[in-house]
Amino acid sequence: MENGGRGEGTSQLRRDAEDIAADMQARLEGLRGYAEDAGDFIRSFARERPVAAVAIAVGVGFILGRMLSRT
Repeated sequence: MENGGRGEGTSQLRRDAEDIAADMQARLEGLRGYAEDAGDFIRSFARERPVAAVAIAVGVGFILGRMLSRT
């Protein structure tokens, strides 16, 4: 009887960990789909408006450079 309580607690922890792992896997799959959609949008935007895409990239690079040079 001494180990009976401990075994039940361990198996419950294992089930909880498996549930959390499955939930995280589902969330990661959702994020992967979102990232693929965003990548498709960016590629199509760059094909349709290459000058605007380059201008945005230069602007973002400039802002990041300024922010990082201050630290």
